[in-house]
Amino acid sequence: MRVKRFLQNMLTGVGGQMFTYILQFVSRTVFIYTLGKEYLGISGLFTNIIGVLNVTELGLGAAVIFSLYAPLANNDKKRINSIMQMLRRAYFCIGAFILAAGIMLIPLLPYLMKKTTDLVNIPFIFMLYVIETVSSFWFCAYKSLIFNADQKRYVVSLYTYAAKIIGTVCQIAVLFTFKSFVLYTLIGILVNILGNFMIAHKVDVCYPFLKEKAEPLPEAEKKEIYKNVIGTATYKVNTMLINSTDNIVISAFISVAAVGVYDNYHMLSNTVFIFLRSVFTSATAGIGNYVAKEEKKKSEFLFRVMMFAMFWMFGFATICLWILLDPFIELAWGNDYLLEKTAVVAILIEFLIKSFQVVTIVYKDACGLFWKGKYRPVATTIVNLTVSLLLVQSLGILGVVLGTIASRLLTTWWFEPWMIYRNVFEMSCKMYFVRYFCAAAFVAVYIGILEILSLSFADVTVSNFVIKSILCLIIPNFFTWLFFRKTEEYIYLRNIFTGIVTGASKK
Repeated sequence: MRVKRFLQNMLTGVGGQMFTYILQFVSRTVFIYTLGKEYLGISGLFTNIIGVLNVTELGLGAAVIFSLYAPLANNDKKRINSIMQMLRRAYFCIGAFILAAGIMLIPLLPYLMKKTTDLVNIPFIFMLYVIETVSSFWFCAYKSLIFNADQKRYVVSLYTYAAKIIGTVCQIAVLFTFKSFVLYTLIGILVNILGNFMIAHKVDVCYPFLKEKAEPLPEAEKKEIYKNVIGTATYKVNTMLINSTDNIVISAFISVAAVGVYDNYHMLSNTVFIFLRSVFTSATAGIGNYVAKEEKKKSEFLFRVMMFAMFWMFGFATICLWILLDPFIELAWGNDYLLEKTAVVAILIEFLIKSFQVVTIVYKDACGLFWKGKYRPVATTIVNLTVSLLLVQSLGILGVVLGTIASRLLTTWWFEPWMIYRNVFEMSCKMYFVRYFCAAAFVAVYIGILEILSLSFADVTVSNFVIKSILCLIIPNFFTWLFFRKTEEYIYLRNIFTGIVTGASKK
């Protein structure tokens, strides 16, 4: 059942994201050619400011999902209902706080937008972004968490992607027809509300007992949830500051237009990251169940299997981005949207470091390690902002990205695996770091080989892009298979895949 639920979650997540990302790329291309660089920068900046405001959620959703695992497994409907009603009230208060904070931020916007534009009513557009976020908290979004906790993330994915597809198609039509940034943003709000209502209706059908009057949670359980929220909050703040402040710093110290250029790189690399990450996050609930039932040695082996899959997939993605990202942007949007090579290299190094943390983050959430290590994100946040602010004046975008890299290297990348091995597996994490450096070394060697081979196809043309893509596909994957085909992690994954294919062929 765990494998079946994982496959359902993974396939719907990956398949839906693939289609919506194609539409989003088309939408961004239309956006660039109809509205231009400054509008793109405004959109990226406001998205990141909203990301900062979203920190008020403080990881409540993750903590509540963990609290739902046991009552869902025991079919304890009263307890489930009590937890969900507590979440509903909390989300309403969070939405109200974000609305108030957004209004108070309006006078500060000019200080966050160097070399900005007066083409649009900035306060009005910003409030549209605020309202879109508030609608997520006020219009039944909390209900989706029960599907995530019940290993049915695929249900949320299906409805979310359906709404996104409808919205993206409408936004493209508006850009072509009216070239209106306001209408483009309004459609985003309506689609967000539509998706939440569709998911809420499905929850009401699948869990009708949630409509019944809920009893208050015992104080002891409330305290445990709040404790997990506090532990998760530090991670949430850290993630927000790393992912959402880069554009704000670039806008405040460089220009809004620079945000538009940088945001293209961030959007493309982050699309790949989220797409591949969904493969692993789909297994979060199943891992929590597995770790609770199996012995530590088996749990650690499953962790190693997932790490092997992660190193292969994200290593391959880094190689492709390294070789293909610049020519892709030049072919799609023109060389005006290219960054300096040093900044691109820094972005991809940060991508690799972030990617190689995915499985440890999944395990941290699945095992409920919210409270342990709660001070680590504070150090990450301080390093990130300090280095970024010190270097942005002299190095520009490169300095901002170097701040993110420094914060990850000095804190996150070593601490979380150590925490998991110590608290979950109760064994040394020495071999984890050996495997980590071996994987990074393989990625570096593959990039070196492909850089040399790509010299013969240096001109930016569609045919050369296709040839480079074929080289990226064949060389790293063939040699990774050749070197690791006899390892127990590869054999385990191969047997699972063979079993899935065999089972499907018998149906």
